[in-house]
Amino acid sequence: MFNFFAKKIPAKHVKKENFVHVSDTQVKMGTFVNIQCLAMSEEAAKEKIQQAFLRIDALEQIFSRHNGASLLSVLNAQGSLTDFPKDLKFVLEQAHNIENQTHGAFNPSVLPVLRYLENNTHITAKEFQENFARIIKNPVCLSDKKIQLKQRESSITLDAIAKGYIVDCVASYFEEQDIHDYLINAGGDIRVKGMKSYQKGQEKTWRIAIEDPYKQGNYPAVFSLMRGALATSGSYEKKFSDTRTHIILPSVEENDRQADELFIEGSFEHMSPTVKSVSVIAPHAMQADAYATAISCMPVENALAYINKNTRLACMIITENDSIFYSKNWKLR
Repeated sequence: MFNFFAKKIPAKHVKKENFVHVSDTQVKMGTFVNIQCLAMSEEAAKEKIQQAFLRIDALEQIFSRHNGASLLSVLNAQGSLTDFPKDLKFVLEQAHNIENQTHGAFNPSVLPVLRYLENNTHITAKEFQENFARIIKNPVCLSDKKIQLKQRESSITLDAIAKGYIVDCVASYFEEQDIHDYLINAGGDIRVKGMKSYQKGQEKTWRIAIEDPYKQGNYPAVFSLMRGALATSGSYEKKFSDTRTHIILPSVEENDRQADELFIEGSFEHMSPTVKSVSVIAPHAMQADAYATAISCMPVENALAYINKNTRLACMIITENDSIFYSKNWKLR
């Protein structure tokens, strides 16, 4: 599909046609997580998958905004942390980088707006604006010894990047365990490598289906993938009203010429996304996760132009009127 998917995988001195396929699904991170892999025995595959789920549990204790005891929740409550794992610092660094690369389309400090929308059935313009004003540029200050919120009244969410990172961590764990054929699907954040079956005459690649926005099984795309990641972000996933979704559009700094080229003119906080669904293919699930959210905030033409500048990314966009657009690198098979 892309150059980075086509890299040769070193041959192993084992006959993979004898490998056993095992699949398990559990509820993690507020969604269904399905993990599949091939291993030399069913027992070995089951053991590795269970260990992978335990790793997800441990990482969820760092990144969940819904768990008051998670490190992210503690950071939001205290405003700073001096004792933190490298996973948290790494994801915050990546969030910072992607925020800058997308000129604020991806921004972790949208949490006050999300909380307001989640907790209020009657939304007033004044209260919404007050919470929207708490979205700031680069909300976290990072050093080797301290993580600190730039403004004490701000708070952050890593919903649009941490799930992808956790999926990547499971993939890394499998690689460490010498498992090189796997699929991890955490509520649409997907990472794959290798094949589903090598049995002679029954060879199967991993088949990926992009969610139907209407949830009726009419998948807008189904294709094979042997290496890489895919994530889908959709305004259909969570709606607070006819015009409010979990996709929070950014406010663009004045005199930011590049940002002006990416976004629609006008008052962003009063606009709904013009897209229904965005799917991004990338080398890693964390990238696919974050960029799917970011380009959901951009006009279709600008989003495609942005993705086309990065040969390691590809996207498919479904607009509100159900038109479908593809970036140059999107080549379905």
